[in-house]
Amino acid sequence: MAEVTTTEYVGGKAVKGVAKFRAYASYAESFADYGRLMTASPRYQNVVAQAQAQGGTASGFAHGLQRAGYATDPAYADKLSRVINTTLRLQRAQA
Repeated sequence: MAEVTTTEYVGGKAVKGVAKFRAYASYAESFADYGRLMTASPRYQNVVAQAQAQGGTASGFAHGLQRAGYATDPAYADKLSRVINTTLRLQRAQA
């Protein structure tokens, strides 16, 4: 476990605190655990199922995660969508 200073949103207000997060020996281990969380947790199974059924977009998946409570930041889905879209643009520019 790793303890990290984080900002969580409680009642719409940003609150700084220390939270415990899982720590991994590799990126592969982290991604595998994330995949298990998304497919095994009842909280996120519907998000994954909807994305697969609808040929979902990254933005749609991000908003589904936010609705399911993955993050407390009310702008989480928009921020994640921007990061994904920026990465996709950079990949296309390098191709």
